[in-house]
Amino acid sequence: MSKTPAPPPVTVTSLLMEVSRLLRARFREQAQDWELTQPQWLALAHLNKTPGLTQSELAERLEVSKVTVTQLVDRLEKSGWLRREAHESDRRATRLQLTDKAAPVTAELWRVGAVVRGQALAGLSAGEREQLESLLQRVKTNLSGAAAKE
Repeated sequence: MSKTPAPPPVTVTSLLMEVSRLLRARFREQAQDWELTQPQWLALAHLNKTPGLTQSELAERLEVSKVTVTQLVDRLEKSGWLRREAHESDRRATRLQLTDKAAPVTAELWRVGAVVRGQALAGLSAGEREQLESLLQRVKTNLSGAAAKE
């Protein structure tokens, strides 16, 4: 009879994943009064940060299929939150732009984000916050840069 192996100890990666989950849950809790789903406000946030993304680029950022993002964009466009514009060099693609209707909602996204960040970082000094940000930026660079391809 074989024993089930003991679970590994808590690791940096498991902590990062759990913190990410908790941040999303806290944000969702704070934003529940909006008439938007989490994927919808995530799409609006990405388009606010990077106007003119294509649907393929948005799908990649949201980590969903192209079909899923097409349905999401269809709903957001029908509700007046965004519009599709012709891509300047690719007839098959469109660029996504937020409408004026989205401005107050995206402002609220950033406000709620600041509140949740404040809750998450409560008790950390300014120096600790800077150090945490610097370390996480290095981890991100490691995973997205040349080191990740080795």
